[in-house]
Amino acid sequence: MKGGIKELRWPGTLMALGIILTMFDLVTVARWTLLQPTTLLRIQAGLCFAVAVVPYRRLAWKVGMERLEWFLFNLLGLGPLLMALLLWTNFLFTGPGTTTVHRVAEMECGRHFCTLRFVGDKWADYPQARTVPRESQRTIGHSARITEAVGLFGIPVVVRLERAR
Repeated sequence: MKGGIKELRWPGTLMALGIILTMFDLVTVARWTLLQPTTLLRIQAGLCFAVAVVPYRRLAWKVGMERLEWFLFNLLGLGPLLMALLLWTNFLFTGPGTTTVHRVAEMECGRHFCTLRFVGDKWADYPQARTVPRESQRTIGHSARITEAVGLFGIPVVVRLERAR
């Protein structure tokens, strides 16, 4: 296209990568981060709109993005990538872990996952951390050995959840 707006392909690729990365993070690292799901969602939304405070003409217009494309790029591309970076950094760089043993009071099983309920309501506010794949329901047993550590940003994470012997 001569003299017009040139078509950019990399923002769309980054947006698709952001969507896929968000789904991947939800089943991996977000499960083991001990934050309430609503707090995780608020952080995600804040990161999606954080880059939008940069004036449009200062950055997006110079690289050839239109306003809607800039908005979607922040919402679907940069926000999820920043969230993934923060979650994985917090998860991978932890301090020393603390291991405790907790009895499983009951298990509520659905089609693919089981949700554990511990005696003493351990992790009552974190349903994502208490959810395990249905195949591993026999490996949990009557007690679970849980190793928790504090991540780089001060947010506790679950390092290991296994059957207590």
